Amino acid sequence: MIRRFIPLIVLVLAVVLLLLFVYEIIAVDWKSFMEDQPSIAYQEPPRRLAADEAVPISRPAWHDVPANLANPVPADEVSLERGALLYDVHCSVCHGAQGQADGPVTAFWRADARQPANLTEARIAQYPDAGLYQVITQGIGAMPPLRENVDERQTWDIVNYVHTLQP
Repeated sequence: MIRRFIPLIVLVLAVVLLLLFVYEIIAVDWKSFMEDQPSIAYQEPPRRLAADEAVPISRPAWHDVPANLANPVPADEVSLERGALLYDVHCSVCHGAQGQADGPVTAFWRADARQPANLTEARIAQYPDAGLYQVITQGIGAMPPLRENVDERQTWDIVNYVHTLQP
């Protein structure tokens, strides 16, 4: 039985050797390497136009908050309770439970990093509602914007609660 496979094995080896020599002659070019692709330098044509619904990067996509924006949510008990819950979720990790910039995250920041604002200071008490609304929605310094995490009503609830933190 092995005698039948010997000619088959010899034939397969001969084909493999022939293919190895022919491969060098044919030299099949595999286009699988990144350096073999056509590339375009920075700002060289052809450039594609941005899609119509693309967000511009020249300025922020949100609109500036007008300075005369009035707080439409009254600072009643419901608003303050909701604001306290939202503050605990979104703000207390940096600003602390009482707003004194002593949140648990600040222990891990570098000494030269910007620290969060102490919300019990007099300068924060002088902020108008529109200013606090703008800081919460758009962020400032190292503070991230929260406009994607809280809606407009929730933002005003947080503004109402922050006013209760001042002495």
